[in-house]
Amino acid sequence: MSTKRRILAGGALATAAVVLTACGSQGIYSLPLPGGPALGARPTVLHLQFANVLDLVPESSVRIGGATVGKVESIGIASDGWTAEVTVKVRDGVKVPADSRAQIEQSNLLGEKYITLVSSGGSDGQALASGATIPAAQNKTTAGIEEVLGVLSLVLNDGGVGQLKPIVDELNTAMSNPQQVRSLITQTDRLIEGLNEQRADITRAIDGVAALSRRAEAQTTQISRILAELPRGAAVLNQQRPEIIEMVKQLDRLGKVGTDVLSRSQRETIENLLALRPTLRALAGAADDIVTALPFVATFPFPDAGVDAIKGDSMNLFISLDTRLINQLEALGAGKPAPVYVPPKYGPGSGRATGSSASQQGGAR
Repeated sequence: MSTKRRILAGGALATAAVVLTACGSQGIYSLPLPGGPALGARPTVLHLQFANVLDLVPESSVRIGGATVGKVESIGIASDGWTAEVTVKVRDGVKVPADSRAQIEQSNLLGEKYITLVSSGGSDGQALASGATIPAAQNKTTAGIEEVLGVLSLVLNDGGVGQLKPIVDELNTAMSNPQQVRSLITQTDRLIEGLNEQRADITRAIDGVAALSRRAEAQTTQISRILAELPRGAAVLNQQRPEIIEMVKQLDRLGKVGTDVLSRSQRETIENLLALRPTLRALAGAADDIVTALPFVATFPFPDAGVDAIKGDSMNLFISLDTRLINQLEALGAGKPAPVYVPPKYGPGSGRATGSSASQQGGAR
């Protein structure tokens, strides 16, 4: 066999070996890369779930704090059939904190995608065990250059950049008068100072609203029942609308009549109230006696001291009662002349009598 044929046969065998190797479980990604991370004998296997893995590929690096600690083993679909699941291997001896979350980032503008593991520092030294899963709710994917350029294109083409000119013009107009701008800043500063001084009141009001919200939440059932019955009540009010309107009209008419009566009888009412002054003054002077006599009302006809003398459920009582009706009527003023009006000494009406009182005085004389 010639040398040329031997070289061709060797190349064919090498190509076949590469093709057969690529037909394995992960194709060419299963081939080890030169300079890849050393995982050790027992690497930690983690399952990371993402809503979108972009163009992340197997054999991508896994980093913690910028240092490469592992690689992406495979990319598949989670058990829910909708979420992407990335299986990674972390170097043996590297502890991944239990509160870690995963992010897909890009090394530079056109660089490779990689996964970085970030911890919030609240795991208290606990680490994820091999086979653990970090759900998609804790992980996120940073925006790629394609997404940034796409959004920028949308803003520049269809985002209405031309509409920014009126806004800029209005801002220039507003800032053209420095004195007004300075005054606005001063007033804003005073407003903020006033709000700062009332922080306690504002906090108290917010706490009150929160307490009211909690109370309303505790009465959700009653509120729901009331809201459910409101349409029925509104329907009843709608049916009684004519009666309600008529009632309001009658109240308006009653108010007018009452105002007219009060206007006409204002003078007499004031005089009557002034005439009550001596009576009220006498009652005020006898206030101590009235207070002393009030306990006797509850035990009439027995005095308060006599209640203690009652033994059992009965007591003997001897009363002298005058049943002659004429004597009682005379005590009430029957058969005596008509009363004479005595004007008050002070205030309106003093020294003069009303027409009815004058006629009574004439009749009395």
